[in-house]
Amino acid sequence: MIGILIAVLVAALVYWLCTALGLPVIVGIVAAILVLIGGVGTDLGWGRRGTVR
Repeated sequence: MIGILIAVLVAALVYWLCTALGLPVIVGIVAAILVLIGGVGTDLGWGRRGTVR
């Protein structure tokens, strides 16, 4: 659950950073979605890669 929350927060940060840099909103949305998929797609988010449960 914590990993998913961190992934969402990082995705929001990436979106904010893209818009702050003056990039189009669609670029920020796509970047945030890619970060979200990358974070949530690893079972519980970051920090669990390669570990055996």
